[in-house]
Amino acid sequence: MASFGSDHDDGELDLKGRALNITDVYAFREDSQTGNPTDAANLILIMNTNPRSLPSQQYYFSTRALYEFHLSRNMAANKAKRPTGAEHVTVRLQFGTPTAENRQPITLTVIDGKKETRVDKTTQGQQIFTTPISESQAGKPISNDVQIGNNRVTVFAGLREDPFFFDVEQFFKVRAYAVATKSFLGFRPPAQAIDFTHEYNVNAIVLRVPIELLQSSGETIFDIWTTISVAMN
Repeated sequence: MASFGSDHDDGELDLKGRALNITDVYAFREDSQTGNPTDAANLILIMNTNPRSLPSQQYYFSTRALYEFHLSRNMAANKAKRPTGAEHVTVRLQFGTPTAENRQPITLTVIDGKKETRVDKTTQGQQIFTTPISESQAGKPISNDVQIGNNRVTVFAGLREDPFFFDVEQFFKVRAYAVATKSFLGFRPPAQAIDFTHEYNVNAIVLRVPIELLQSSGETIFDIWTTISVAMN
């Protein structure tokens, strides 16, 4: 089985189109952004894909791929230790064929050990959808609330402005200068740097997950990584 790592934008390959390209991964406690102490009970997980998506164009998630967040549990006392790579919890999203309104149905699956909870129209009578660009532009993002056991998970999937900042022009100058002179040219000051990703979009998957759902024995530290996988026939 072939395996690929990702930087912000690998470009498009025969075996990996833009819908399979992970750009960035973010994870943080919700209260770190809202300032609301009650939000400390939630973890926000974000996977951005589909780099260089042009404004006002509709893009889709792959209907063949598994988009997955993988988490290892750790007690607070072990937070400085090297990650083990143990896969304790997996949150998986699969996307269906777009509807006439450009919405893609989503199947959400949470795998914890041998326990697997699947949420879609067939299993729980609740269909989860992506947000098409028309509804995003109208300020009507689709926020899906689903029940996993005693916990409520919120799911958003759709286009968002790329939050990454990269002065690619200066980067190539720095690299060429280093090769030629064996010294560092330096980057432009923030106010003068040119953001290559300005006005580009990404397809974002955003989850609000209660930390309680991810815990086994009161763990408060989680090592997190993401993958996009496609079966090779």
